[in-house]
Amino acid sequence: MIISEGKTKRILTGPQEHTVLLETYDVLTGGDAAKKARIEGIGTDKTSQAANVFSLLKAHGIPTAFIKQYSSNQLLCWECDMIPLEIVIRRYAWGSYLFRNPEYKRANEPPYRFSEPLCEFFHKWSVATPPLSEKAYQLPEEEARDKFLQGGVWAQGIYTDPYIFIEKNRWKLFPQKENLAQASYLMSVPALFDKDEINMIIKDIALPAFKVLEQAWKKVTTVYGAVELIDLKIELGKNKSDDTLVIADVIDNDSWRIWPGGDPGKQLDKQCFRDDDPLATVMENYNLVTELTQQFVNN
Repeated sequence: MIISEGKTKRILTGPQEHTVLLETYDVLTGGDAAKKARIEGIGTDKTSQAANVFSLLKAHGIPTAFIKQYSSNQLLCWECDMIPLEIVIRRYAWGSYLFRNPEYKRANEPPYRFSEPLCEFFHKWSVATPPLSEKAYQLPEEEARDKFLQGGVWAQGIYTDPYIFIEKNRWKLFPQKENLAQASYLMSVPALFDKDEINMIIKDIALPAFKVLEQAWKKVTTVYGAVELIDLKIELGKNKSDDTLVIADVIDNDSWRIWPGGDPGKQLDKQCFRDDDPLATVMENYNLVTELTQQFVNN
């Protein structure tokens, strides 16, 4: 039975109680689904990548929903109540971070490297603002796509994955691609976690996951040198079988930036799709990342 369907995968009822099957499509999206393409076989690559990543994380005691790879394009996982948060862990100042913090931009120099990885939180629910509505309000990302994404273009006034400025009892949501020093917040929402819980998520889940993967990638050699993990995106859920907080959904080549030899021009991740590389090149990169992540479980 289908539980839910998303941009690139669907969730099916699993074979045992409190389990689900995450089935990945042969589809890539970019720009919050503003760009979309079907690429034959890429769902199999993404599934194998996620299985390799989660096997590594489990081996290091990091809590995940992953149980095992069930088929070529399905993962068997514990069923979770998903938390509408996206957590991005950054070793380098890159991507949308530079929109919010332009003072970190470096012309003709390597990107700024954080001595300790930086964690940022984004809300998975979109925000609709004027002229779409007199008063800003939140809506689920699927509903936002159905209502406000037409012909690959988002309506004016819709903000996807807003950046969260964390305060004690309420969180302020900001546009993710505007200078934080100048932007006004879109709206505030009740906090999903208190300060101690946020610190626990960072200390016990997000940072350990990043560091395990960072070290794993450093051991992967290419003709350009070791692979640098630039940033990583994860999502959390509460395991319905025991109510523990775990990394859920997937971690695959859509979830990070990886640069062989630390060179952004050699990127292997989904950014090559966003940058309009030929789909054949995108598929070659995903094939290669599948092979490289196999080293996570073979070493």
